Amino acid sequence: MSSFSSFEIARSGMYVSQRGLYVTGHNISNVNTPGYVRQQAMIADYAPRQFGQVGQIGLGADIQQTRQIRDQFLDNMFRNESQLLGHAEARKKMVEEVQTILSEPSDRGLNTVINQFFESWHELAKDPGSLTVRATVRQRGSAFADIVNHMGRQLDTLQRDLNTEIQIKINEVNHIASEIANLNSKILLNESSKDQANDFRDQRNLLLDDLAKLISVDIYERPNGMVDVSIDGMHLVGREKTETIIADHNKPNSYFLSPKWERTDRFVYLKGGTLKGLIEARGDVAGYKGSVENGSVVEKPDLADDVEEFKFDPSSNNIIPELRRGLNMLVNLMVRQVNELHRQGVGIDGSTNVDFFTKIDNTLSFEMGNIRVNEALNDDDGLNKIVAAATNQVPGDNVVAQGIVELRRERFLKAGNLNVTTDDFYNAIITWVATTGQEAGRIAENQEMLTKQIQNKKEAISGVSMDEEMTHMMRFQHAYNASARVINIVDEMINRIVNHMGIVGR
Repeated sequence: MSSFSSFEIARSGMYVSQRGLYVTGHNISNVNTPGYVRQQAMIADYAPRQFGQVGQIGLGADIQQTRQIRDQFLDNMFRNESQLLGHAEARKKMVEEVQTILSEPSDRGLNTVINQFFESWHELAKDPGSLTVRATVRQRGSAFADIVNHMGRQLDTLQRDLNTEIQIKINEVNHIASEIANLNSKILLNESSKDQANDFRDQRNLLLDDLAKLISVDIYERPNGMVDVSIDGMHLVGREKTETIIADHNKPNSYFLSPKWERTDRFVYLKGGTLKGLIEARGDVAGYKGSVENGSVVEKPDLADDVEEFKFDPSSNNIIPELRRGLNMLVNLMVRQVNELHRQGVGIDGSTNVDFFTKIDNTLSFEMGNIRVNEALNDDDGLNKIVAAATNQVPGDNVVAQGIVELRRERFLKAGNLNVTTDDFYNAIITWVATTGQEAGRIAENQEMLTKQIQNKKEAISGVSMDEEMTHMMRFQHAYNASARVINIVDEMINRIVNHMGIVGR
């Protein structure tokens, strides 16, 4: 074997140590980079060579690849759990907003206003001829209508905000998909030359994690390093190309938006993620004024028919529409019962057949946003039209006022299979909201804990340890110095042969 082969062996040792130091320095520099996975220089010896009778002689070392220390199984687990986390967090956040709107229990909530309304009628029953008490009844009726309408407007605003957020998330999905496709191209270009595009892979994996929390996806990596991302079998990312998702109206005449494939004009089927949670929170229903799907009620001419049919028994995941439906049933039946009794009585001025509440829009049913105290009851003359008596022939007659007071104890509402009072019915709604919030909060808390545990395991495997990297740095430094020392020794040996051998006797 040529003596100069020793130089090559030592040179390869210096090269390997130098590359190892590069990798170590790169790891240290990115210790705080989000999504960065530590890298490792994989060192292997050159294939030995046969030299005659000498036998096999090693030819040094080489870097086979710079690999990432990543556990694909943990990556898949993290993304699967992130989908559930995103879904639960969206529902939890929305229920907290709903609880703020309901403001229960508090002296500002609907329950307090209903109590005050019936208490004013109780006072009128005790003094049926008092105009002062009638003014209180009118004021408490207006307070009831105001808070009901205000709650309706707040729920409308919340749904509009969720609708806007859904559109933002759809745009975010498209942006992430475009970035993943772009990184696919870069990875293919770099790895086609047998290099490892580890930094591009880190960026892509971080994007895949973000995408998985937004929307339920399936991810497949091709042998050439590119990934395909699909949603229910439909490619969102295929190699370097993407399919666009648009925000389109989910039903005819609806102003609510849902994700739809632009090319096929089919709605995207969602199995999890933040986007699905937002749609369930807002309601996967037709959104327009008077939409039964969105919680409006349809009145029948006969009040008794609606008393039998209107039942609060939530069965879907559409949270705001279910809440709106329950509140609208409460408002509708309570208002119509009050009106029916009020029409049967006689005012101080002899007026009859006067409704206490009227609709703002007569094309719609009595519901949140469509109720007010009859304008005929305004001003001082209107107080004389507020009914307490069944007839004006009997002094102190309080039959109608007492009948309205009794409505509070009458079981004319249905919650599940039970006939309940207004208080019980409203408590059933509040209990359902609280239970839904607790369930969403518990799931979100459990999922957050689970994803953190998986993330910690990922960090334990893929994260950069400064102590470990400093150990590698010293190891490569010493190896580099040792290889350099080998070159010096071989140089001295050759110098001895060339310059000092064969000169004895000259």
